[in-house]
Amino acid sequence: MAMRKPSAEPYFYGRITREEAELFLNERGSDEGLYLLRESINPLGNYAVSICHNKNVHHYAIEKKYDGKFMIAEGKAFAGPVELIEHHKIHLDGFVTKPVKPCNRLPFQPPIAFRGMTYTDLENELLTKAESMKKVKMETALGAQREHLIVLVAKDLHLKMPWFHSRISRDEADKRIGNDGHQDGKFLVRMRDDKKTFALTISWKGDTRHYMIEKRDKFHILGGPKFDCVMMMIDHYHNKSDGLLCKLTVPCPAPNYDKKLLKKYMENSHDNTAYSSHEFQRERSQELSATSLSLPPQPTTPVSRHGSRASMNRPLPNIPSPTSPVDDIPSSPAPKPPGSQHPVLPDRYGGNWDDEPDPPALPSRNNMARMMNGIDNMALEKIYDTVPRTEETFQLQRDQILLDEEKLGSGQFGSVKKGECRLRNGKKIPVAVKTLKNEDVTAKDDMMKEAKFMMNLSHKHIVRMIGICDAECIMLVLELCPKGPLNSYLKQNKSLKQSTIVELMWQVSQGMSYLGKKNYVHRDLAARNVLLVHEHLAKISDFGMSKAVGRDHNYYEAKEAGKWPLKWYAPECVYYWKFDSKSDVWSYGVTLWEATSYGEKPYRKMKGQEILRFLVEENQRLPKPAHCHDIVYNIMMECWTYE
Repeated sequence: MAMRKPSAEPYFYGRITREEAELFLNERGSDEGLYLLRESINPLGNYAVSICHNKNVHHYAIEKKYDGKFMIAEGKAFAGPVELIEHHKIHLDGFVTKPVKPCNRLPFQPPIAFRGMTYTDLENELLTKAESMKKVKMETALGAQREHLIVLVAKDLHLKMPWFHSRISRDEADKRIGNDGHQDGKFLVRMRDDKKTFALTISWKGDTRHYMIEKRDKFHILGGPKFDCVMMMIDHYHNKSDGLLCKLTVPCPAPNYDKKLLKKYMENSHDNTAYSSHEFQRERSQELSATSLSLPPQPTTPVSRHGSRASMNRPLPNIPSPTSPVDDIPSSPAPKPPGSQHPVLPDRYGGNWDDEPDPPALPSRNNMARMMNGIDNMALEKIYDTVPRTEETFQLQRDQILLDEEKLGSGQFGSVKKGECRLRNGKKIPVAVKTLKNEDVTAKDDMMKEAKFMMNLSHKHIVRMIGICDAECIMLVLELCPKGPLNSYLKQNKSLKQSTIVELMWQVSQGMSYLGKKNYVHRDLAARNVLLVHEHLAKISDFGMSKAVGRDHNYYEAKEAGKWPLKWYAPECVYYWKFDSKSDVWSYGVTLWEATSYGEKPYRKMKGQEILRFLVEENQRLPKPAHCHDIVYNIMMECWTYE
């Protein structure tokens, strides 16, 4: 029986390192039985399963035997690694735990065979090679003959790569990297004058270094490991420096290299850690990875004011695998809200249908550097991780807080300023400080409720509360997110890749899922309330409107309308004033639209009644952003289901 293709499985990541696998699984929470499949870096044809047990990651090498079967040490033999995993889902047979929870790649993220080359690309090359060889059957090209064909194909793959510059001199190599811009790890490969050997040129500290690539039976740099071809060697040095001054990072493209091919190469040459926690990104190169977006769990559907079921049957989006076709979302007229022939916005609503004000400009680099006291963003995260979280430590004294004059923004109750907080152990940390606009008793009570609400939250993608101070004004002290609101950041950084934006929004979905499990509704999720610690770490903020849902009803019912961000609300929230995690799902869809639109405002030119007519009577939705992938837009459409 022919083996199932590993590359067709969403939990298969391609040729990644053991360390990268551990990073992905730990980033996903190291849940019991969480697993992924990867192909061994060396030797070709072997695989490995990485699986979590008791918050630790265990690795099982899957070796291909001479008869073509696959097995772990002292285990049973199977047709392929996928069949092996299916068996162990039912039987331990040597595993410490059963692989029950796949750690899937992100939508439209393919497994990488080599830097810049997907498994689909490689398999097409293998089939083409098999077709040209009389003695190789097509059906064995991806099976029994696979490793042999990979070596044959890979021997010439470097000729198609942007980093291969054919025959040029050492001086010309220096010039080309200099003209392209020095960056540690930028590289090119050139053919030497003898037309038989190659040289690797690397940028390092604004200068170039040259390494001769020896070829005695196999390719290698003096003192380094040996490889069957240049392509495999270059791929290896992306993962490990192994004697080089640094790991390889980005190619210096050859002149006149096709721009479309270069773009495709760059999209498939990120290190796997690019979609993961930033802690590892300064030590390792980046290659896309993460899992399907996960949104808050569905609570029980509430009963409407009119006695029938409210329109809150919104299914949570299921993310299709990268190989799944993208079907059109069926369009059907949405029913009118009960008791109304035409949707009408209540006369005395108080909601804010107009554009939300933009947050103030981000602080200057000099001011931010002064405030950070030389602490970089990664180190700052680790410092916040060590801050005690007890009721006693949450109570701060006024002399522990030093306020800066620079304003970061405005919240539900007052302004937000940068500041510095001195902890009880004497350590000083940069913080954001929410202060009341005035001494309004109601506002003070609301801010205290927000503080109490945040005391119960502890998640890597939710802004941490450091403490609260009741002095000349109420001060809510929070961790500082130096990059500011997501919408402002994206407006100023429109070169940011959509894959990075999806990574950030996946993190937001994890934070919202956590809130849903805690039986909380946010009620103000928007890109302005997603703050960035750095380009790869987002956190949900502003819990001034958040509520705990009732145990009996799984929803929160507002007693009166307030200044609500209605452009982010589902129609049922407008009609019935009821909120649950499904209404947060609608808001998540709008936030995802904002993010993939690089900070554009939703329904930009439309007012309240127009938006209701657009959504309910006309059954229309926000259009797909220009650079947004179809699969991501389909997620938005699922968020905006209204029945």
